[in-house]
Amino acid sequence: MILGTDFQLELVSIFDELSTIDFSQDIESQIMVLDEDLLQLSFESGAIVDVGWYPAFETNGKFVINRIINGCWDTPESKYGMG
Repeated sequence: MILGTDFQLELVSIFDELSTIDFSQDIESQIMVLDEDLLQLSFESGAIVDVGWYPAFETNGKFVINRIINGCWDTPESKYGMG
């Protein structure tokens, strides 16, 4: 379950700090939990979906979603910025 939604995925592991964020609050009141390591989904295929806030702990940051293949963290296959 992520943010109240059940997903049926072939996951190996889930790291979830994203669910601790209160999205009804403003950014300033949540800044101490807005880190680069918010959500990581590791799949049996080896793919990783990683969600973080960049730059960490900064009010002018944004959420970034990376899709990592073959452990290539320096060159994500896909990268999306929101915010």
